[in-house]
Amino acid sequence: MRVRAGIVAAGIAALAAIGVAAPAQAASWTYIGEYTSKSKCIDMGQQYQREGWNEYKCSLNGTGWYFLWVR
Repeated sequence: MRVRAGIVAAGIAALAAIGVAAPAQAASWTYIGEYTSKSKCIDMGQQYQREGWNEYKCSLNGTGWYFLWVR
């Protein structure tokens, strides 16, 4: 019983160390979608920030649609 508890504790510690070593969403931008107006894009970007993403940007493409990117 103690051996099993020790193995489980070691596994939990290893998973915790991995989670701390590799922060999620830190390196690159993630494409979310296209919006017809800048205000809609900003509204959705702010919603993603409230849900835990670090930042957002809305970029206008050549066809008049706004692309939402989060990081």
